[in-house]
Amino acid sequence: MNATTSLWTATAKLPTFPRLAGDPRADVAVVGGGIAGVTAALLLQRAGKRVLLLEARRVGAGETGRTTAHLTQLLDARYHVLEAKFGGQGAALAAQSAAAAIDRIETHVREFGIDCGFRRVPGYLYAGTERERKALEREYEALRGAGIAASWTGEVPLPFPTKGAVRVEGQAQFHPLEYLAGLVRQFVSAGGEVCEHTRMLDVDDGEPCRIATDSGTLLAGDVLVLTNVPVSNRFAIHTKIAAYRTYAVAAKDGAERPLGLFEDLADPYHYIRWQDTSDGRFVIVGGEDHKTGKEEDTERPFRALEEYTRARFPGLEISYRWSGQVIEPSDGLPFIGKNPGAAHVYVGTGFSGTGMTFGTLAAMILSDAALGAPNPWSALYDATRIKPLAQAQRFVTENVDFPTHLATDRFRRGDVDSLDRIRPGEGRRIRSGGKMIAAYRDESGALHTRSAVCTHLGCHVQWNRAERTWDCPCHGSRFDPDGGVVNGPAVKSLEEVDAK
Repeated sequence: MNATTSLWTATAKLPTFPRLAGDPRADVAVVGGGIAGVTAALLLQRAGKRVLLLEARRVGAGETGRTTAHLTQLLDARYHVLEAKFGGQGAALAAQSAAAAIDRIETHVREFGIDCGFRRVPGYLYAGTERERKALEREYEALRGAGIAASWTGEVPLPFPTKGAVRVEGQAQFHPLEYLAGLVRQFVSAGGEVCEHTRMLDVDDGEPCRIATDSGTLLAGDVLVLTNVPVSNRFAIHTKIAAYRTYAVAAKDGAERPLGLFEDLADPYHYIRWQDTSDGRFVIVGGEDHKTGKEEDTERPFRALEEYTRARFPGLEISYRWSGQVIEPSDGLPFIGKNPGAAHVYVGTGFSGTGMTFGTLAAMILSDAALGAPNPWSALYDATRIKPLAQAQRFVTENVDFPTHLATDRFRRGDVDSLDRIRPGEGRRIRSGGKMIAAYRDESGALHTRSAVCTHLGCHVQWNRAERTWDCPCHGSRFDPDGGVVNGPAVKSLEEVDAK
């Protein structure tokens, strides 16, 4: 359930599939119907495995449909930071692996004839102030040290002034849901099976693995959990990642523009690109990130983006706006590999703002793992890695919310003191009998009441007015107005409570 509509969902149509029926068996079960899950399922099915893909809602209904779809080596973690944390070789491997993921997408587009507007374009990381220019000069040297084809330029093809940029060749863009539709059709044509509206509730790592869902039980030799955040464990990886909301708007733009991927160094940062769709060419502007559940006015980031867009592209009217959930890793790189303590369960998470690139890379690494094949990047992204020096500062910063909320939530007052004060289309928390209740009044005036206690680890959820969801500030679980899970790591709905 999403209250906003992305450019991608408005201009693409994906096939539909039935729920899981019976208790089937598969060589590999892939959980998650986004770019990571569908790509992994396709690679494994074509390699001779019998693969079953599970999706809790619809294929493409998650973050693949809520992205801005940059395919780039310009990662959220700057390369001079990666060099300090992972060494020069690690930074170079990160650059090589991102390039390989983009190449894989291009290969699929050409091999399967997927009409998704894929184009190679340059990427620009640009400075807006002299201070940003100095930081950019440092990053320029790190990019070149990592082997990236970067050059310094004073010419940035944007309709507003800049203080210079680093230009990186060979980046790319596409329509993510048109691409995903092409992949899932190829997967089914190769003999793969897709089950939608089937939520994984638990997985038992064994021989075979047993996957419990809300529609039955599935047995599989290996399980790949590719659900943005792992739903295969409650705590192990969640201390090393953090969930953030990110925002985007799109406006139809008929002007002739040089194509490219553009990212600034401001705080909060912004990124810009153009995309051709069945409804014309649009400029996409994104940014204004904040930690999930930590912004009371979730309309504010949209207002800021709309003002930013109108100031730089006068006369354009915003047609679409949407937000997504990005997962930030504690040391700057994703966690891809075996679930901690497991023998046959694999995870991929922490893709930051480059989910299309890293999602594809995760599929490449984990499909090799399930096939018993070596992969040149698996050690770098090992999901069980612990790098105390690299992770320490962010580990402490991101994990302070969990114990803080557990200690203080039970003493907090509600947002309102009467259900009568909740207007149609609005959600509010209210204390009743010592418990915090998440109450939502729909447009007809009917009241929906659930426990405000997140079913992951017990923090209290907060109302997200822009998306009409209940969001958990501890680990990013999100629920629809009636308590159903929208984002993990929670797998169970908010507990139903009596409105009285």
